[in-house]
Amino acid sequence: MPPAALGLVLAGALCHSAYNLLLKGTGARGLVSVLALLAGSALCAPALLWHPLTAIPPLGWALALSSGVLEFVYFRALTAAYAAGDLSLVYPIARGVAPVLTVPLAALVLGERPSAVGLAGIAVVASGIVAGHIGSLRRLVGAGGDRRAAMLAGLSGLMTACYSLVNKRGVALMPPLVWAALVFPVAAGLVWLSLLRAGGLSRPGGEEPVLRHSLGVGVFMTANYVAVLLAMQRAPVSYVVAVREVSIVLTPILASLILGEPRSGMRLASAAVIFAGVALIALSR
Repeated sequence: MPPAALGLVLAGALCHSAYNLLLKGTGARGLVSVLALLAGSALCAPALLWHPLTAIPPLGWALALSSGVLEFVYFRALTAAYAAGDLSLVYPIARGVAPVLTVPLAALVLGERPSAVGLAGIAVVASGIVAGHIGSLRRLVGAGGDRRAAMLAGLSGLMTACYSLVNKRGVALMPPLVWAALVFPVAAGLVWLSLLRAGGLSRPGGEEPVLRHSLGVGVFMTANYVAVLLAMQRAPVSYVVAVREVSIVLTPILASLILGEPRSGMRLASAAVIFAGVALIALSR
C-alpha cells in the first residue's frame, strides 16, 4: 500500500475517533448528526467554484445519489442494531464484516486483485476486531434479540462495503471535495426525514452547545471522509476499508485518556493484532 495512502487513512481514522468522542458527549446525537452533515456540505461547497456542477457527468450524479442512499441505509441499520442489542455485540460485527465483504465485492465490481500479503493483512485485521469482543459474540447462540442485532449489524457492514465501492468509483470521476459536496446533502436529507418521522430531532434541555458540537463533528467527519477518498485514489479500496478499522483501536484509547473509561486487557491484545494486520497491508503491493 503506498505510504501516502496509508498516512491518509490513519489520519482519517484519528479524525473518525475524534468525532465519535464528540458525538458520545452530546445528548442530541440525531440533531448533531444532521447539522454535522450540513456543515460538511458547506465546508466542501467552495470546491464547486473550481469544478462546477455542469462538469459532473450523469454517471457522477447517479453514483453520488447512490452513495448517499447507501450511507443512509448504513445509518438506519446500525441504529436499529444498537436498539436491538448491546454495542459490545453490534460494533465488532459491523466493523469486522466490512473489510471481509469488500474484498470479493471489489474483485467482482472493480476487478481488484489484492496480493497474498494484502489478503493476509485484511484477515488479521478482521480477526483482531472479533478477538477483542469474543465474549460478547458468544451470546449469538442465545436469545433471538441478539441474532436480530447481529443481522442488522451485518447489514450495516455490507452497506459500508457497498458505499466504499461507489465512493471509489465516484472519486475517479471528480475531486473528493466535490464528491463530498454532493453526497453529504443527500445523506443529511434522508437522515433528517428519518429522524423527523421518529421524533428524534428534539433539542435537549439545558445549556448544551449543540451548534458547537455539530461544527466540531462536521469538521472531523469531513476530514475523515476526504482523507479516505484521497486514499482511495491511491490504493485498492479493500486495503483502505481494512486499514481504516484502526479507529477501533484509537477510539477506546482516546476514550480512556480523555473520558477516563476503563481499559481492557483483551482490547489491548486485539489492538496489537489489528496493528499487525495494518503492517501487513502496508507491506503489500
